[in-house]
Amino acid sequence: MSKMLHFAAALLLAGCGKEVGRIPFYGEGSNSATAVLSAGKVAFWTDIDLSYTGSAKLEYRVALLQGGSPVATVVCDALGRMSATRMWLEVDRGSVHSRSGRGKMECSATLLKGGPTTVDVNLAFGVRPLSATVSRADLVLKQ
Repeated sequence: MSKMLHFAAALLLAGCGKEVGRIPFYGEGSNSATAVLSAGKVAFWTDIDLSYTGSAKLEYRVALLQGGSPVATVVCDALGRMSATRMWLEVDRGSVHSRSGRGKMECSATLLKGGPTTVDVNLAFGVRPLSATVSRADLVLKQ
């Protein structure tokens, strides 16, 4: 039975993909990076450490460009439901909330062709909390 559990865990980890790009954030703002991406699905993860008071929605607005032209755009909710997590800690005490760890967001993009891809990202609160401390909010691309 233990071999079966190890096999299942390996399949789960393999399904998460390999990190192919990371765009760092330490608060709201814009940033970009270039990564060599393969044709096919690009999964977006957050590597986050933040605390906030009140209601909040934190969004990554992502544009993927190849040869200077947009090939995909997506909006990802950094505080929404995560389909997979790693070292994830989520605490809610009344109106005070914190999130820390890595989570696979429920957003993705599909590239028709591979190659150097510029990833332009804007990180902003769609719903602004009463207060917030963002220690880290990296956008991670996996394939």
